[in-house]
Amino acid sequence: MDWRARGVGLRVGGHRGSSALAPENTFAAFDQAVVDGAQYLETDIRRTADGHLVLIHDATLDRTTDGHGAVAEATLADVMGLDAGAWFDGGFSGQRVPEFRAFMRWIESRASFGAALEVKASGTGAEVAEVAWASPARDRLAIYAFDAREIQAAKAVAPELPCVMLLYLEDDRDAVLDRIEACGADGADVPWQWDARSLLSQMRERGLLMGGGSASGDEAAERLVDLGADMIDTDGPAAMLRALQRLAADAGA
Repeated sequence: MDWRARGVGLRVGGHRGSSALAPENTFAAFDQAVVDGAQYLETDIRRTADGHLVLIHDATLDRTTDGHGAVAEATLADVMGLDAGAWFDGGFSGQRVPEFRAFMRWIESRASFGAALEVKASGTGAEVAEVAWASPARDRLAIYAFDAREIQAAKAVAPELPCVMLLYLEDDRDAVLDRIEACGADGADVPWQWDARSLLSQMRERGLLMGGGSASGDEAAERLVDLGADMIDTDGPAAMLRALQRLAADAGA
């Protein structure tokens, strides 16, 4: 996965891994994304009470583990002792919340497979960028963030590391280009539901990376291919790839 490439077709990533088939943000979901043919995965990073980085989406442990309370109030040992798979299906019992550096070893061992490292917790962008840039897999890595301050912090320590600004569906689309420029991002993840042809054309003219948010299904695939988006995060990479194959077959018919 080359995050610097533009206009090479829609690249498919596993949203928190292949989270439709395995518990999100676990090695089971990451392995499944590879099996499903994804070119990269997206994952979420937070900090524990004792300063360690772990991969979990929510600010609390309750939804995706058998623990309770805020991630930021739990130690690494607390978090690593939790079951992060049984909530999804009993067959995944024993899956753990990955520690960030363990995940980095995992990604480094998979040549060409990429990762989008979404900074969830305030004040972690610089450390995530520093670790990513020091990795032999750095050419396959990018940082995602909704918070422009985290992108600015990441760029301060690793200016060449691609960073993508994430957008909410309700954000002001007319302000996107100014926001990208202000924080130094290399592009934006634009919700696929937007009527954003003009915006995406302007982004392409500026050489910016264009994502399509998180999506699944034929409608999203068709729109993103038509717009010329660079990547899409999806819970079911295999299903999205099948949708793209159907589109290609229809176009060639």
